[in-house]
Amino acid sequence: MPNWLDVNPRSGVPIYVQLVQQITHALDIGILHAGDQLPTVRQLASELTIAPNTIVKAYDELARLGLIESRQGVGTIVTANLHGVLRQHQRDALFGQMAALVRDAANLGISEHELRDHFERELARFYRGQQDRQGEEIDDRHTGTIPG
Repeated sequence: MPNWLDVNPRSGVPIYVQLVQQITHALDIGILHAGDQLPTVRQLASELTIAPNTIVKAYDELARLGLIESRQGVGTIVTANLHGVLRQHQRDALFGQMAALVRDAANLGISEHELRDHFERELARFYRGQQDRQGEEIDDRHTGTIPG
């Protein structure tokens, strides 16, 4: 069983939902990639000591989301990157984090103006730094120096 997969029957969250959430999270953070094979229903049910129907329900939901597909003779394969679905999930998660950030800032009494100023400074620092690094790489290629 993957060490990142851990269900809690006492959590109050249905086990199939926990599986969907954990596999989706593994995709989001790069533990799983397109082409990776998931454990078989029988293997996972045995290792987690849960009913195979629970695994089937989770895998069906992940397939409905376009994240995995079952292939005859091959097994259950991650397909997220192949269809751009993972990228959309990552974007949705990022924008969800932004919404939480704004909500948390407001609850801490940070004004819209102050939050916007900090956000714009961070944007400028990151993207300007990225452009500077790209410029250095181009210069290094032309001069033959090794980045350091």
